[in-house]
Amino acid sequence: MFKTEYIYELTSGQLSNKGYKHFLSVVRSYVIKYNWPKSIIASTEINSTRYWSIDEIKELTHQFLAWSLFKGKFNHLNKISENYLSYYFSQILISFIANRIKEEQQKNGLSFEKCRELVISICKEDYTINNFKGKEFVFTNAFSLNDIKPGEEVLDEISYLSKIPIKESTKHFRPLVKLAIADIFNTIETPIQISKLIEVVYSLFDQKGFNYTGSGEDLSDKIEIRWTSLKYAEIIRNLLTGLTKEDARMISDFLFHDEEKQSLSDMANKYNVPKSTLHHKITLFKKKIIRSYSPENEEDGIFYIQNIAKSLDELAK
Repeated sequence: MFKTEYIYELTSGQLSNKGYKHFLSVVRSYVIKYNWPKSIIASTEINSTRYWSIDEIKELTHQFLAWSLFKGKFNHLNKISENYLSYYFSQILISFIANRIKEEQQKNGLSFEKCRELVISICKEDYTINNFKGKEFVFTNAFSLNDIKPGEEVLDEISYLSKIPIKESTKHFRPLVKLAIADIFNTIETPIQISKLIEVVYSLFDQKGFNYTGSGEDLSDKIEIRWTSLKYAEIIRNLLTGLTKEDARMISDFLFHDEEKQSLSDMANKYNVPKSTLHHKITLFKKKIIRSYSPENEEDGIFYIQNIAKSLDELAK
């Protein structure tokens, strides 16, 4: 806690070297106790490790004091009982940190680590957690190992959930994370491994308005591709029904790998089949592609075609 004698020194403009070191020490103790992230420092001059240097503690302390003076937080300290002065001063620090965290959230959106923290906290408070073979699973009520569905089936069901937008005006993430978890369990109706739940929840948030530079973006992209692949799994399975390896090789070659733009006749000669037969197979497959699924947007359409091409190549092996 802050000592009142040094608070009086500060507000009188006569802060001693000993008092200055005291403020640094207390701020450092709060940083360690609450594990505050370095992003709350309004500066780009911070090192990449998770450990705070003395210079970073100094910078945070200076920013805290400058913010407090600018906001007039010290104007009414003389009206505070000395017994509560230390506590009141600590609340000013907490208020400053909360303000900085809010500013960073509005700038950067929801990080994967923050999402992980919220999911675990909410699961412990509102859901049932069981451990099977060293893995933690979570569900809405009591469950056994036999209640758990296969992973692919679960992820396929989840892939149809709508995205939840996060904007710069979003101030609180916890209610959105709770909503995402509830949506997931309303859809799958089965226990799910907590680590998978965290990934799924994070993938449900639409944060296109933010510019990410960390690993969270890479993870989100990988998750999105995985969910997309599962989304199209049944559709593509039906598309490939009845095709032989040779059919898949011809169609894939003509639609997706024909870099030299060979004619239908050249392609028919390459595979030693009648031109009419090749034309019929390709035309029929293209119609099935169109009938089977209507993409939501351009990006969705690209993912759909990419998954078809990949599946044809796998069948052709």
